This record gives sequence, structure tokens and C-alpha cells, in this order.
Amino acid sequence: MKELLPYLQDAAAIAFALLGAATAVTWLRRRDRSMGFLALAIVLLGAVLGLSRLQAHLPFTIPLLAQFTLAAFAGSGYALLLYRNSLIPLPRRWHVAAAASLAAASVLILVAQALSAGRNVLLVIAIAWILIWCACVAEPITRFWLVARKLPAVQAWRLRSLSLAFGAFVAILLFAISVGLLVRQPAIQVFFELVVLAIVPLLYASFAPPTWLRRQWRAAEEDRIRSFMEDLLVSEDRDALAARALEWAMRLVGGGSAVLFDSAGKPVSANGLSDEQIEELSGQLSKLSRGVGRINLDGADSSVITLRVKGLSTSWTLLLVAGPFTPGFGSDEMSRMQQLMSAFVTALDRRHLIVQLEHSNAALQEA
Repeated sequence: MKELLPYLQDAAAIAFALLGAATAVTWLRRRDRSMGFLALAIVLLGAVLGLSRLQAHLPFTIPLLAQFTLAAFAGSGYALLLYRNSLIPLPRRWHVAAAASLAAASVLILVAQALSAGRNVLLVIAIAWILIWCACVAEPITRFWLVARKLPAVQAWRLRSLSLAFGAFVAILLFAISVGLLVRQPAIQVFFELVVLAIVPLLYASFAPPTWLRRQWRAAEEDRIRSFMEDLLVSEDRDALAARALEWAMRLVGGGSAVLFDSAGKPVSANGLSDEQIEELSGQLSKLSRGVGRINLDGADSSVITLRVKGLSTSWTLLLVAGPFTPGFGSDEMSRMQQLMSAFVTALDRRHLIVQLEHSNAALQEA
């Protein structure tokens, strides 16, 4: 067990370093402001674990490593709090209290080290600092979990993966304190490293979930959509069908809002958008090409799926805009929207043909 520990520590450090690099690259491609805070939190955690383990393999001491590690770890907790605020506004006093507490505890540790304070004093300060960090992180963890209960499955699972990942970090730190602040028993340390390794895929899933995982998240919604597909065959209410099609489009891919335009560029149905936003999107409609792209809405960049579907009677354009809890759009989401909207347009064409046949029959009877 003791021989296994260094390998696990190296594996955890490498995994977090790769996670930080992947997160940074993904954010550079999207440049979403709110995601930037989450990316910063993950990158700082990766830097803390990576550099701390790197020091163990170097024959010299990295200058200011302890100070950087302390600042980076504090920054990761505050960055998560800022990410929470970008999604769900947080009172300003919480910002001030969190920043002041982390800064004060960090300065206190550095001063105690500079004055060569006793081991017990440093231990008490370190425990207080960890508890402050846990409190700053615990609030977003709890809030995300509570909000996820009211969201569609795709958005909810993204928030849950984020809550589970940072919740595991808090659990490790609190458990370490409760057993004496890192008991040197190899079995306990191996357990800690295994938990840290398990956190990596959860953090990555919260930031940039892979296609297969997003497909799994919407599996529950796929089962519930059958009733809507059955209604497409019998319903005669065109507006109601359009509204339900938008609702299911958003649920299936975790979109935040959507609007459906007809061939003349007139909005037929919308969900989650104000009249001003619909008008703004209408002005950008001609510039958008089919597929996943970026738009500017209310002064902020957002991901969008643009899908044009042509039927026998008319053509439609769907704009599906990502929301704050959207995991992301890709080719798989684009394909699923194509299937859904094709079924919707086919139902409208079917109704159009039935009406034509009814008129033709009536004309024949009169003749």
C-alpha cells in the first residue's frame, strides 16, 4: 500500500494538470464570461495539485511555491463563488465577506510562517483557513444542487456533476481535519488519492461533457417525448404544436431559450425570450448559417443552434440559444434537433394535405 501511494499521487497531479489544460483550451474556444470563472477555479486547482507534486520530484525548492499554492487554492474557491454569482446572483455582502475572510486567513498563515510560529499555532490557523475555504465552496455546491431539482434533466445533471465534484473536495478536507489533519496511514492516503482521481471526470463533465454523456443525460427526456410524437399525428392546433416543439427542443439539449421563424422571418412561437430579444434575433437571422454557432444577445455571446427545415407548405427556421446551465451544443444535438423538427414539419404537412383533400372532396361533391 505504501509503495502504491506515490504513483497515485503522481497520477492525480497529472490528471488535474491535463484537466486544467483541457479546461483552458475549451474556454478559449467559447470565451463565455460565466464559464470563465469555472475554468479559472478548475485551472487553479490543477495548478495547486500539479505544482505541489512537481516539487516532490525536484532537487531544489521552487521559489514562492507555498505562497502561490496558498493564493491559487484560495482563488479557486472564490472563482467558484463568482461562477455561482454569474448564474444565480449573490448578495454583495457575501462577496465581501468571502474575499475578506480568505484574504485575512491567507495573510495570517504567511505572517505566522514568517514569524516561525509554533506547530500548534500553524495547525490551528491552517484548519481555520480550510474551514473558510470550505464555507465559500459549500454555498455554491448547495445552491447548484437545489436549483438542479427544478431544471430539465440535461441542465440538472450538469449542475449535479459540478456539485458532486467540489463536494467531494470539501468532504476530503473535512475528513482530513476530523481524523487529525492528514493521518499518515497509507491506507487513508491511498483512499484520498483515489477520491481525488474520481473528481477529475466529474469536473470535466461539468465544464465540457462529452457527447456520450450528454446523450445519457437526455435519456429520460427521450422516453417522455413519445406522447408529443403521438400528438403530432392527431393534433390540429398548429400553434400548440409549435410551442410544444420548442419546449421539447430545449429540454432535449438543455437550451435556455428558443424561437421559431416562418419563411418570411416572422416569429411563430418563442420560449424564454422577450419581445426585444426576439426582434434582436430576427435582425441576425439572415447572417446565421446552419449548424452550431455564436450570436450576440443582450450584449453577451451565446452558443446557438440554427436549423432550417423545409416542408410542403412552408419552411421554418429554429434558433435554439444556450442558457446559463446548458452543457453545450455539438453535432449530436444538431442531429437530434433535425429529427425533432422534421417530425414537426411532417405533421404540419400531413395536416395541410388533409385540408386540401377535404376541400377537393367538397368541390367534387358540389360538382
